[in-house]
Amino acid sequence: MSYNIPSRQSLYESTESGDHKFEVVSLFAGGGGSSTGYRMAGGKVLLVNEFIPEAANTYKANWPTTLVIEKDIRETTGLEILNLINKGVGELDLLDGSPPCSAFSTAGSRDKGWGKVKKYSDSSQKNVEDLFFDYARMVREIQPRVFIAENVSGLVMGTAKGYFNQIMRELKACGYHVECQLLNSKWLGVPQTRARTIFIGVREDLYNSSLKGKLYPKPFSSVITLREAFQGLDLSDQDRLDTDIPKEFSVYEKLRALKPGETSKSPFNLRKAHPDKPSGTIMATDKYPSRAGVRHWHNRGFSIREIKRIMSVPDDYILTGTYAKQVERLGRMVAPLMMKAVAENILALGLIGSGDTRRG
Repeated sequence: MSYNIPSRQSLYESTESGDHKFEVVSLFAGGGGSSTGYRMAGGKVLLVNEFIPEAANTYKANWPTTLVIEKDIRETTGLEILNLINKGVGELDLLDGSPPCSAFSTAGSRDKGWGKVKKYSDSSQKNVEDLFFDYARMVREIQPRVFIAENVSGLVMGTAKGYFNQIMRELKACGYHVECQLLNSKWLGVPQTRARTIFIGVREDLYNSSLKGKLYPKPFSSVITLREAFQGLDLSDQDRLDTDIPKEFSVYEKLRALKPGETSKSPFNLRKAHPDKPSGTIMATDKYPSRAGVRHWHNRGFSIREIKRIMSVPDDYILTGTYAKQVERLGRMVAPLMMKAVAENILALGLIGSGDTRRG
């Protein structure tokens, strides 16, 4: 299986020509990972909501014709969004959303931080775990044909299951048949082991029993290795500076002692990538090469161009800010090829992209 990522420019030209297959609004859009996946599937993103300045800057640099609402979703309404995209209730094909998920991450403190003020990217927010319920409010107010929501795998584990059950009840109460599966991006064309919880909701008036068991894409038969993904890449002098781990740092010695594919017990999550396997999960915290995280088999961090390939982000995707800011943007993204596979499956079922979508 070959690894081909279309350029950002080609995606922009194809989906801005008016020849798109479906239309999307994306909430908590970040730097545009899921949006890029929808464009890969032939969709046009009409509007996004993102309140982190650096993420919004990245988004606008890549997709300048998409409307960007730069404010907290708690200060936004579905009616405002519908008015901006000139649509009525029930007319939008797809409402996407990736509510902040650090509170549920298996790599974090989980329930110890729930309900507290915590740093999220460039801001401090309280109760970020509750933002999923604002996403549900938007679903209720906009009534799209389909919604797709993404979160970390930890949402369905341990004490977070209580939140998960509340979220499912709230989403179903919006008038939708809702399913949730844990998908791993490595089985959907991405050279990275990246498990994500994916909610899919189909409006009740559009759902029927023939769709049972068909809402999610089938896993591919093979995976993409890092060696395949990195073809044609080399390191620039700036890349070497950005990714260097000083030899006097203890993490360098521990990384050097690992064999490719091995993970250290201490520090937690220090892993040496294997060239003939997919990468481990790229995280926002990987912006510091001298700390724990998934690292190159040559005992260094990954360059931005390498991380783009690992995330299935186009080579010409524009990232603003420092190396650290760019890694954080990439680490918070939804892998585009994974979202492409999800969207193409929904499109193939005929749930989006055609017909009169207005309710009532």
